[in-house]
Amino acid sequence: MSAISDLSGFVRPGSLLKDLPEDSLASLSESGLKQQLTKGKTLFQKGDAGDYLAVILSGKLKVSAYSISGNETVLNILQPGDVLGEIAAIDGGERTADVVALEACEILVIRRADILRKLETDSEFALALSKALCKKLRDASDSLESTTLDIARRVAAALLRLREQDDDDLDAEETTFEIKIDQTTLARYAGLTRSNLNRVLKRFERAGASRHEKGVLKIFDIEWLEDFALSED
Repeated sequence: MSAISDLSGFVRPGSLLKDLPEDSLASLSESGLKQQLTKGKTLFQKGDAGDYLAVILSGKLKVSAYSISGNETVLNILQPGDVLGEIAAIDGGERTADVVALEACEILVIRRADILRKLETDSEFALALSKALCKKLRDASDSLESTTLDIARRVAAALLRLREQDDDDLDAEETTFEIKIDQTTLARYAGLTRSNLNRVLKRFERAGASRHEKGVLKIFDIEWLEDFALSED
């Protein structure tokens, strides 16, 4: 593993890094070590010791939980600039989910001892971390709320969440977007079977709102998707 000189290029909205001043970013950069992950590599599993947090520098990772019967639910899909493992890195508890690379990734690993030292000496870092944890709680609440929707609106809500995560600078005038994701991962993220997801995507395609091909989901009408997600029909 090697160090990184600057984290400022990885700042994204909603990330722990967003609210950090340059000197705090520089300090984190100096204390972290880069690590490479190949596609399909497990970063950590539920129950592992939480002795570090990680900043994603490139690639995508999925956060998953499994039922007793072994069924996977994708809790989140993480992008460059996202931070994971904050909670366990703070309280020293076990990991609460599995994290696996969806593609080749590079991450910056920051050890728990360095995190605790910064919490004691850097008030701006402590505040930024508090904000990031609050956002994570709100996102979890939104995700839980979406599970009460019918399956089609659940897919629409999941796609809008992915768009928000995937786009560093959401444009209110934007009418289209693309997400690189396979149907199995999307189904598990939306909490559906793949067959149910396929039926919903065909419905969206017939409406002229989307098309899924070669691992890329293309949305042609964001306003339609937003209206559909909020509809009660």
